[in-house]
Amino acid sequence: MSARLLIVDDEPNLLRLIGYALEIEGYEIVTAETGAEALDKVQTEQPDLMILDVMLPDMSGIEVCQLVRSKPETIHLPVIMVSARAQVDDKILGLKAGADEYVTKPVDSDEMVARVAALLKRTHRSQQMQPAKRGQVIGFIGAKGGVGTTTVTLNVASALAMQKKNVVAVELTSYYGTFAPQLKYTGPANLGNVLGLDPERINEQELSKSVVNFPSGLGVLFGPQEVDEFKDIEPAQVEAVISGLGRMADHVVVDLPGYPHGASQAALRLCDAIVLIVGRESTCVTAGRIALGLLKSWGVHGVVGAIVVSRTALPVPMELTGIRLRLGCELIGIVPPAAEACAAAQKEGLPLVLYQPDSAAAVGLTEIASRLGGDKITVLRL
Repeated sequence: MSARLLIVDDEPNLLRLIGYALEIEGYEIVTAETGAEALDKVQTEQPDLMILDVMLPDMSGIEVCQLVRSKPETIHLPVIMVSARAQVDDKILGLKAGADEYVTKPVDSDEMVARVAALLKRTHRSQQMQPAKRGQVIGFIGAKGGVGTTTVTLNVASALAMQKKNVVAVELTSYYGTFAPQLKYTGPANLGNVLGLDPERINEQELSKSVVNFPSGLGVLFGPQEVDEFKDIEPAQVEAVISGLGRMADHVVVDLPGYPHGASQAALRLCDAIVLIVGRESTCVTAGRIALGLLKSWGVHGVVGAIVVSRTALPVPMELTGIRLRLGCELIGIVPPAAEACAAAQKEGLPLVLYQPDSAAAVGLTEIASRLGGDKITVLRL
């Protein structure tokens, strides 16, 4: 594969070792020894991929990656970060900065060659798939656990399906998914079946085997349900799943994991709209502000708004204007308390918008679906 690679490291021996191994494979190699030089060559040389060391003499590779991700013209540049730091926290920091891969030193030349080839192939496939995507992709991400993200996702997807639109809701998790108990589904079809496939084999035909269609018109790709179905999700698989579903439906509604992971980043970059779920208490809103900062550090620039969920009545809930100002983003809707109604709906295996469509919470969720599902996303007017 002919591609130009920028290798950034202040160790000449590593530059020669990795550069030589990649040149043998036919890649054109450009090098830089400082962060400033790297940023300059990203602009002038326009590489197809950057291999970036964390420890540089003038600035950290983390800063370099963040600056690359902050510019529209380089936001999608594939980045493999290299570091002698092998702790989980260090890897998370690299992924938060926007790196696609994180490799620890000492670097094996054969492994680096394989990673470069795989990442370039994945990037090329994503670029080929994206223009063909037909459906709108809406991602829902929680400010923290327990705010009701999955319930909101499932209800908004159901409300869109009630509008006679072709909708698929997907639970993007490697482990146990909770769409199934909410809909009282016990069948074998779920994302775990898809995760056993190579990305090249994940297409509409394979996805249709795992998408479960309900009488309401909603299609659901459930998260894994059994231990032997639990598998790590690779970014390339995420891209193939969302792109494939986008060719199958008018709307793809994604329940996203909030933790920093390459799969999360891959999914967020394919979303046309990203919706943050927050509660009306101060700690949750603070968590939401941090989550939005994380999205920005990842280079995610989708349409971002927030849904405010009140799972229970609070003695002194935060004012909506205060929430909007604290988050720094618009509000798309409000879901009032409905704990008993949601519990009853789950007992029947129905989303609330189908079980009690006239309830205040269901009306709020339906209005949110209308704001998100239109040609132009509208926000709540306070």
